[in-house]
Amino acid sequence: MAAKSAALRPACKHCGVKHRSITENDCLDRSMSERTLQNRVVGRAKRRGWRVAHAGRGIAAFDSLGNPIFVTPMSKGWPDLFMLHERRGRALVIELKREEGEPDDDQIAWLQAFNACGIPAVLVKPSDLRLGRLDVILGIK
Repeated sequence: MAAKSAALRPACKHCGVKHRSITENDCLDRSMSERTLQNRVVGRAKRRGWRVAHAGRGIAAFDSLGNPIFVTPMSKGWPDLFMLHERRGRALVIELKREEGEPDDDQIAWLQAFNACGIPAVLVKPSDLRLGRLDVILGIK
């Protein structure tokens, strides 16, 4: 009987697989890259009046084979986005992760430190956009 129900299940419009345990929305969330997530979060925040700073990686030099050597100017685990909304007098820190990603110990320590100092610091994943949680975090809803 299970084989018959699997045959009737349509293929996911995002990846073409007939999923057994996840929805098409779950599949879409899992396929979103952190860069795409960042672009969407930053765009939404800027449209709502937030000033956004991102400390990304930069190429410092090249090794003997010509491969780039990347560095970041911030401490290990520093969150992806630091945001200010001057009109509202708010600060916000966001760590971005893919849907199935988890923050490492250094990232957790920074988020906890910001929260302990009264600066809200949160983890945002693709499902947070789709389900409207990011709008609540940004103070839109």
